[in-house]
Amino acid sequence: MPSQPPARSGSIESANPAVLKLINDGRGPAWACSSCHGSEGQGGETVPRLAGLPSGYIAKQLKDYVAGDRHNETMTLVASTLTEDEMTGLGNYYSRLRSPSNAAPSLGGDLERGEQLALEGDWSLDVPGCFSCHGPSGFGVAPGFPSLAAQHPAYTAAQLAAWAGGQRDNAPVALMNHIAIALDDDDRRAVADYLATLPPVPATGGPAGDDEDE
Repeated sequence: MPSQPPARSGSIESANPAVLKLINDGRGPAWACSSCHGSEGQGGETVPRLAGLPSGYIAKQLKDYVAGDRHNETMTLVASTLTEDEMTGLGNYYSRLRSPSNAAPSLGGDLERGEQLALEGDWSLDVPGCFSCHGPSGFGVAPGFPSLAAQHPAYTAAQLAAWAGGQRDNAPVALMNHIAIALDDDDRRAVADYLATLPPVPATGGPAGDDEDE
């Protein structure tokens, strides 16, 4: 397995000061991004890794919290305080950020089954492989398909459960709803644990098609 890339500080040095203030200090009732997602966007347990996600994907998720297409009380509060330009700025910042993975299998999932689902899917369930949309290494495809590699398994499994239960409904043509419903709890744990074993988006390059312009 490839070694973990070091954190890349260039994005921190070149980031818009107003965006950095939101990340480090928050604003008003909204918590600082780093207070939950970590100083390097690494996340933890049920809090997602943001480092290396496509910029447009991050901005869209923030808009979806405001619109009610994603449900999380804290994130809805935070997103509701942001302008569209700030959402774009946060997306640009985190898409350029690189940090080592702190994810690891934690759900007792079958890693062999998880690898099968990620690489090949299971056509007996009408489920395509994760990487057919999210890129051949799970690094994501901008703007709509996030990086899955090195994501925290409890978060991944929770999102699959939310897709299946209708608490999350912001995927193109309801694709993720269909996939999540088709997978049972064992399969969700398996693929979530497998994805946590993968290295994160590398220090050179990023999600396919991502635009790093400010």
